[in-house]
Amino acid sequence: MERILQRWYDMIAIKSVNGREVDMADYLARQLEQMGLEPHYSYFPEDAAARERPSLWTVLDSGRPGRTMLLIGHIDTVDVTAGWDTDPFVPTEIDGRVYGRGAMDMKGGLAALLETLEYFCAHREAFSGRILACFVADEEGLSKGTYQLVAEDVIHADYAIMAECRYESVAVGFRGRYSFDVTVHGKSAHASHYPAEGENALISGGRLAAAIEALPTLPHPHLGHGTWCIRYIEGGNAGTLIVPDRCYLFVDRYVVPGETEESCMEQIRAAAAELGLADKVEVRLRPRSSPYMRSFALAEDHPLVTVLQEKFAAVTGGTLPCSYDPSVCDSNILAGLLGIPTVTFGPSGGNMHGDNEYGYAWQVMNCAEVYKQMVEALLR
Repeated sequence: MERILQRWYDMIAIKSVNGREVDMADYLARQLEQMGLEPHYSYFPEDAAARERPSLWTVLDSGRPGRTMLLIGHIDTVDVTAGWDTDPFVPTEIDGRVYGRGAMDMKGGLAALLETLEYFCAHREAFSGRILACFVADEEGLSKGTYQLVAEDVIHADYAIMAECRYESVAVGFRGRYSFDVTVHGKSAHASHYPAEGENALISGGRLAAAIEALPTLPHPHLGHGTWCIRYIEGGNAGTLIVPDRCYLFVDRYVVPGETEESCMEQIRAAAAELGLADKVEVRLRPRSSPYMRSFALAEDHPLVTVLQEKFAAVTGGTLPCSYDPSVCDSNILAGLLGIPTVTFGPSGGNMHGDNEYGYAWQVMNCAEVYKQMVEALLR
């Protein structure tokens, strides 16, 4: 079996479900050391004691000045359920498909990145500048691994290839996402005196919820519109005869470029004011342990995009159109937060996050060749 495919199989066999990525990180560290590269471990604060969820990074320096290419992928997978026809941690080839957890998302991409690194370790004369490679934990959660590398000031690059499972197109833009806590206040009273006395926060909260979902969003020529979604409402007490004096709304918001957390909160406040609730509504960005994802869109004529399309055609004979994703991933951190031009492209397959996930060996090998040619072209 070819080295790149053996690594793919090896990684599928490693259980790296989100929550315990250490075995996968250790495997990658050994592969990097065998290439003569130095692996560096990174731990986010919640894992500082247990050290079960490391991310890994390394640098390959040509010894000549030049630009930096970031090669990046995540090492965690989602968990498995009981509906598999094969053992999800035993890579199994059936009719040209290789089944296993992570076969698509995204251990094929990791294998292609390792193959690219190995090639340039043996051919440093083929590029100038640096190749920064990052293998991150918790992408399937809150992207704590990538955010920790940002906090440690590791990630600096002129270009980035996110080796996520997208083979039929290259994603050059993603929507962003925020969540908001909205509290609507009313006035308590004995339920037998209502509505003459008391102000029902649930009624006001319901009116505000409908108004929020009707709020306008900015259009984007490729990403379409953002969205508003009331994901949860809570308030009142079924066991007491009291008019509810508080209603909580959990608001989810996907955004396009030009929409920020501040602009979204101002829209909610304006909707409350329109309903006469300005002094009865509190709005805040929902706290979480990592920042929220900002939307971005890379120009389709950016050299990173056009070189990728050119090399894809050279390797496969096919065309690679641009696409735009309605959700979020670690690419949002690289492009939206750090401003690094980023393309999302890698070997794909089917049944991502589901039972009987699979990938294709030929896509894994093609992506490695495309990555090699891209690096040579962009790091001259």
